[in-house]
Amino acid sequence: MGEAEYIEQLQIKCAIERLSASSPKLQRVEELFQRTTQFNTMGRKFSASELAAVAANPGARLFAVEVSDRIGDYGLVGAAVIVDAEIAGFAISCRALGMGIEHRFLRHILNECNEISQSLLARIIPTPRNIPARNLYRDNGFAEAEPGLWECRF
Repeated sequence: MGEAEYIEQLQIKCAIERLSASSPKLQRVEELFQRTTQFNTMGRKFSASELAAVAANPGARLFAVEVSDRIGDYGLVGAAVIVDAEIAGFAISCRALGMGIEHRFLRHILNECNEISQSLLARIIPTPRNIPARNLYRDNGFAEAEPGLWECRF
């Protein structure tokens, strides 16, 4: 059995939601940004108060993804912070890598953001550990506007 067949047999389910400033999930999102080094596009660490401010801002979006499959529940494994039509942070827990979740999550974000903007910017800031995240935007239809800055036009 190949990798693609195995992943298909897992029957992966992603529950993606936009978080509010009072969401009880803010603590887990903070922890995710603090601890995730391999799949953190900017290496940025957000505090719970910063995340609550983003969620309360009408011009911003805070998304979280929870994942399960036919074997078990992975919990909240991904988060994205969008401010002024730019992805200011995107992180996926290493326990969810290799299943295509980052691509499903990003496509959902693009669908949500095309209602509020004509394009979405995103940055990759290389860190010693985030090599797995460096092609995320390229692989999802973004064009490199300048080194490290990617743009997706809707």
